[in-house]
Amino acid sequence: MIDKVVLLIIDGLDVVNFTLGNTPTMSGLHGRTAVGVAHTEILGAGTTITPIAHAMMGTGQNVIAHRPGKETRGRPYTYLGEPATTIGDVACQAGIPVAAVGKNEAAIVVGGLDRLDISRLEMDGIDANDDEAIAQETIATLEACGSRGLVVATYNGVDSAGHKNNVRGVIEAVEKTDRMVERILEATDPAKSLLIIASDHGTNPLTGRHNNVPTPLVLINERIVGRMDLGVVHNLEIAITIASAFGLSLPEAFGRDLFKLAIEGLRWDSGDYRDTLERQLKEFTAHQAKRPQLRD
Repeated sequence: MIDKVVLLIIDGLDVVNFTLGNTPTMSGLHGRTAVGVAHTEILGAGTTITPIAHAMMGTGQNVIAHRPGKETRGRPYTYLGEPATTIGDVACQAGIPVAAVGKNEAAIVVGGLDRLDISRLEMDGIDANDDEAIAQETIATLEACGSRGLVVATYNGVDSAGHKNNVRGVIEAVEKTDRMVERILEATDPAKSLLIIASDHGTNPLTGRHNNVPTPLVLINERIVGRMDLGVVHNLEIAITIASAFGLSLPEAFGRDLFKLAIEGLRWDSGDYRDTLERQLKEFTAHQAKRPQLRD
């Protein structure tokens, strides 16, 4: 069982930006790494919205969410207006400390500001564009959690450079991300910790706008042999992956346990996330109450 999970979200990092920089750590040259190509869009909508993209990582389903601020707490809700269960909720119930670092959206993943045991966000004075600050705060937060912990950190350097049409800045931010990942790995036990690197969307430095280009999804743990190819995945599968790593259940989450796939290996008939989602959605629909029929 995993004792600590770090979900490091690199805002704006798509697979194109990822390949522009030198990223030996995230690319898995050291082994013990699984890499997938992730879709991030809202299911059925074909688009990505930053707060909802964060919420999908924490709930494993389509939800509604707003950026935490003065008037909102960052709690994800279902389309029926009910609070959506997040990985932060089930971690809290199990007595696992929950923390968020960097961009305020990081809190959405775990259920909002009210779910946090430790908060080191922009609203707390943290610069989400400073890679050294994000690495330092993430490591310090992991230590503060004690023997177990769930830490979600969002770094904004890549997205910020992309919005400024700064191609060189994007490359530098990607390479800073890789060094940040290396620092976090050095501060954790690779046998008892799971590090997940993901992105909420891509940001094109040529247009300065967000895009729907797939993003990298990286899992690092000692039990992963060599460099494992996860194929096509979806970010909503992060929720069930984290819950399962802790030995917890998140029944509402869709998708597959990517950590289990990375350890056991993909079978020839494993397909990608769309095969699993189609089956899960059919099962979900079959158990829904039928809508009343209107009479003539």
